[in-house]
Amino acid sequence: MSQHPLKINRTFLIIALVWVTSISWLGNSTLHAQQVAAKTDEFETIARPFLNAWCIDCHTGDDAEAGLDMSLFDSQKDVEADLNTWRSIIDAIDHEFMPPAEEEQPVSIWVKRLKGWYLKTRIAAGEPSWPVPRMRRLNRTEYENTITDLLRIDSLLFTNASQIVLADQYFNAASKKMPRYVLAMTYFSYRQKRPPLVPGLPEVPSDPAVEHGYSNDHEALSFSPLQTERYFEMANAIVNSKKFPKISGLWKPMFLPPNDTTDAQQKLAARGHLRTFLNRAFRRDATEQEVDRYANLFNQQFSETENYTEAMKISVTAVLNSPSFLFRQDFSKGSFDEQQVNQFAMASRLSYFLWASMPDDRLFQAAREGRLGTREGLVKEVRRMMNDKKIKSLATDFGMQWLKVASVSSAQPDRDLFPEYYKSSKINPAVSMVVEQLLFFETMMIEDRNIMEFIHSDWGYINENLIQWYKLDPKTILGYTPKELTSEDFFRVKWSNKHKGGVITSGATLVSTSATTRTSPVYRGAWILDVIFNRPPPAPPANVPSLTQAEEHSEKPQNIVERLKIHRQDANCAVCHDRIDPMGYALEGFDAVGRVRKQYDNGTTIEAKGTIFNEEFDGAARFKNVILRNEREFIQGFTEHMSKYALGRRLELQDAEELKKIVDAVISRGNHFSAVVEEIVISDLFRSPPIFATREEDSDLPNEAKISSTAK
Repeated sequence: MSQHPLKINRTFLIIALVWVTSISWLGNSTLHAQQVAAKTDEFETIARPFLNAWCIDCHTGDDAEAGLDMSLFDSQKDVEADLNTWRSIIDAIDHEFMPPAEEEQPVSIWVKRLKGWYLKTRIAAGEPSWPVPRMRRLNRTEYENTITDLLRIDSLLFTNASQIVLADQYFNAASKKMPRYVLAMTYFSYRQKRPPLVPGLPEVPSDPAVEHGYSNDHEALSFSPLQTERYFEMANAIVNSKKFPKISGLWKPMFLPPNDTTDAQQKLAARGHLRTFLNRAFRRDATEQEVDRYANLFNQQFSETENYTEAMKISVTAVLNSPSFLFRQDFSKGSFDEQQVNQFAMASRLSYFLWASMPDDRLFQAAREGRLGTREGLVKEVRRMMNDKKIKSLATDFGMQWLKVASVSSAQPDRDLFPEYYKSSKINPAVSMVVEQLLFFETMMIEDRNIMEFIHSDWGYINENLIQWYKLDPKTILGYTPKELTSEDFFRVKWSNKHKGGVITSGATLVSTSATTRTSPVYRGAWILDVIFNRPPPAPPANVPSLTQAEEHSEKPQNIVERLKIHRQDANCAVCHDRIDPMGYALEGFDAVGRVRKQYDNGTTIEAKGTIFNEEFDGAARFKNVILRNEREFIQGFTEHMSKYALGRRLELQDAEELKKIVDAVISRGNHFSAVVEEIVISDLFRSPPIFATREEDSDLPNEAKISSTAK
């Protein structure tokens, strides 16, 4: 019998898959609730009085601050015509960037009324009353993890830099304890020491995170012909690899023909295997029509090739190029009242949140038995999943994106000013700093620690690079002097330095938020506002001068703090910098490459003073103490960040009440990491609106059997 390679009409596949991304299963404008129209007179009774009291004085006429003339909004129709601008206005008010801190602040009831009016205005303009996730494709991490789990491959099939630590035998979530010593083999060294499992496997393009969001946000997941081509190449390369029979747990039961059977019996057996495979690949029970589609493709290829294995390879490759595999389809047509929660879609939402992969067999079984429709059932599965090794992805894919550590590896401090940064012959200090952050997050998660330890802790991780970089004595910090250390040997240690501990003063944070030649209180302050409090400052107006321009007519200042004081003399700059800069000042006790310093290079004293939450601080340690005393501010920020990741979308005004309930519950449960995860999952944000799975015949998707009919 001759064997024939898979030849799929790629042009047709590209057209089909690109076309499917334009489908929107969002139903009509009454999908979630009866639309509530904003009354015209509410502009006069709510919006106009608010503008007149707190906005118009500064935002009117040709000289309006930030170029925003609010006097142009003279009616409800004016607002409805520019909802995007009003979203920015509401965000600035909600995040307390407006009005400026030195101005009179609106009372909370007026802010609440304004936000309620704006929400009704959006609904009246045709937006749903509840945020609607769009159908979105799997991002790169989700795709790679899902392929690996679906084909039951236990070895490391894919390697990419975002995984950070690839050899992770140290990671045992069920133990509830991280070891004191960790051998952390990173992506950078692993690829040099070990050949790829499948040689020549193409890389799927990475997915950049949306601004102030994550790479699983539906707005970040566009679709392109390049990705379609890569998906085909990826699936084809894996199932046709010489190593596939050795690494896949599906090879013997699915790809080898049953012994001593007729062709008809083999086709019947193949249909059964394909049904089981489709149920897992589509993350739901496949319909008879879908099973027929792929069984017919197998039969056709089996008749042409007379080779059971080759026919199964072609069929599996077609499944792996199906929109039902490549896309997460959470909603279908129908009104809110007519549909019920789909258990399989809930299983997928849960597994992609915690594992960045498809559900396992136990989660599928829970869905079939209807156990994911109750809070008790969800909590039970969450706790089981948190003990699985796959929970590591929550640290790698959520934690590292939250902390924005990706930029550390690309940081390039000035070589003349910081030559020590480049002296290591083994590995760049930035790589060690990234691993330090990852191990810290994993420990917080595995040991279910109080999340306030993200702000300050008396423990952390170091390796040979960091011992040298932070100028530590190995015997003092470790308790003994190791005979030999490598950059992959990490140790959990107790910090004696009151400045260390937590994520704010970690090397990764300090290096990634510095300029190439100096520290940047602006970058560092903006990082804290965004990462720690989820209150990112707005982008600066286009006409705001740079630091250099602001200094042109001033005497040469002595340090960066004095330079920023000059910068804030411009009223347009002061509005945001009055909130950003004090956060950054707190970290001035660390230089641009993360080392402790007591004075600037010119000998002047470090200025690390400021005020937040109406409390003064001097230095990083006292700054962190202020945050610890105002714990709700951080708990809310962290909860909002994890909610954005769990939901795969940005948060909206209508999420506020449910988020408050989550934060209240987390605080009542002692701020434990698990409390944040569980309270998000059982919240109405995660469970509502109802989740639906779309089947292929419902969406009139192209028939993969036809797509594959050109296989010879």
